Amino acid sequence: MVKWIHTIHWGKIFLVGLLYTIFSVVVRQVELIWTMKYYVMPQYTGVWSKLMMPTAGPPPPEFMIVSTVSSFVVGMSLAIMYYYLREYLPKGFWRRSTYFADLLIATSFIFFTLPCYLLFNLPAALLGYWFVSTFVTLLVTSLFIVKVVS
Repeated sequence: MVKWIHTIHWGKIFLVGLLYTIFSVVVRQVELIWTMKYYVMPQYTGVWSKLMMPTAGPPPPEFMIVSTVSSFVVGMSLAIMYYYLREYLPKGFWRRSTYFADLLIATSFIFFTLPCYLLFNLPAALLGYWFVSTFVTLLVTSLFIVKVVS
């Protein structure tokens, strides 16, 4: 078995998942206030999933449930990634937190923001809002992770 897996404290993983879920839901709700106009524009109706918008109007409760569970899994996954990478990150709380955040933010930009811009009919401003909210969420999450796990 891989050595780093033995160092995982699952209670800390669940705590990070919970903290990430709470923080990301709050950030996404604030983001939603600023970006609601994009979600109701008729030219973008076909972009949204049937889970998010099965009909015109606000998302159904099922979407919030799936979104919350997904956020919890993402938070846990980020903490596990930190366990894997922590020996390669610099020492010190702030340096380690910002380096880990840099890795996450760069990965998000490369593998989400750029492909979305190239492949989907989404307004660039909406992608900008998503990137900023993701940036804030990942930066604060990195602080949570380094504080809780280290």
